[in-house]
Amino acid sequence: MLPLKTVFMGTPKIASYSLLDMLKLQGNGIVDIQAVYTKPPVWDSKKKEYIESPVEKIARENRIDLRTPKTFKNNAEETDFLKTLAPDIIIVVAFGLILTPDILNIPIYGVLNLHPSLLPNLRGPSPIHYTILKRMKFGGVTIMAMNEGVDTGPLAAQQRIPLDKNENFSGLYEKLSSAGSLLLSGVVETVYSHRINFFKCGYAQDSAKKEGDTAHDLTALIKQEELRIDFSKEEPDAIYAKIRAFSEAGGAFFIFKNKNVKVLEAELIVDDACEKKDLQRPTFEYFDYCGGFSDIYKKEIEKISSKADIIPGTAVVANKTGLIISTQKKGVYIRLVKLKPEGRNVMGYNDIVNGFRIKQGDSICL
Repeated sequence: MLPLKTVFMGTPKIASYSLLDMLKLQGNGIVDIQAVYTKPPVWDSKKKEYIESPVEKIARENRIDLRTPKTFKNNAEETDFLKTLAPDIIIVVAFGLILTPDILNIPIYGVLNLHPSLLPNLRGPSPIHYTILKRMKFGGVTIMAMNEGVDTGPLAAQQRIPLDKNENFSGLYEKLSSAGSLLLSGVVETVYSHRINFFKCGYAQDSAKKEGDTAHDLTALIKQEELRIDFSKEEPDAIYAKIRAFSEAGGAFFIFKNKNVKVLEAELIVDDACEKKDLQRPTFEYFDYCGGFSDIYKKEIEKISSKADIIPGTAVVANKTGLIISTQKKGVYIRLVKLKPEGRNVMGYNDIVNGFRIKQGDSICL
């Protein structure tokens, strides 16, 4: 049986996982990669050079025909080129460009897409961030046959992946990249063995919705204002999720002394001596996070509590033992571990305390 004539389209690291697995399938005679599409190199103003995508690097190393169009819209040259290749299948993983109807109709067995969520949950461009922001217990990957909608095509396969309670973006990204590439390989092998077009026989997404599941959101690109932490207004679990969701770039930040301070690493800690009834919320079990609350912290907090009521956003501990901030919930705190102040390098909490002269009782909400 002849291998599937294949075109691969992808750009970031998650796509590189899948391309490497497609190369393994090519070695086994299952696919024949005729071309790789990726977004053009991006200019890095600090390094003063163009940066190739992870997919481009792999394609060049393996001497695969590489294409880097800026768009497919009104691009007859690329459409005609793909028609000339007459691929059996096109594989898309986080490519970044919209495929036109003409291109979707070219391959015999359709266009397969890897999406890092359990569709129809979390369609759109930011599913991994939203998985953490929504404090979901499970993430997952989906292989679907692409249509003209936004992640609305028929389903070919899915895999559910449990999330750790402290899961951050980079860890989840790695998990989904690895699981997704393996699942995609299995689907491609099925197409090869049985000559299946999942666009025609895939599982409709509407029938995949589960009773009581309310997370069928269309995710959006993250806006700058969504990255800001407001200790005085946000629930502690939402703050902690925001820090973990944007940890790969240190995106979540608070403003202190008119400077943005990005939070790269933090912990949610709970004083287990508090009444449990004061800490419970239906969406979150704070008592899962009792670890790390030492007697030293208790003594420091008792010291400040005896003087005045602690308002959210107060540094209840600010010394060499830690930088701990109060939240809206009594007995629930955010321990800041690694930060990056505006215009400075990454710093540990002790350097922040000393450099910004943060004292116990200071507010960092402004």
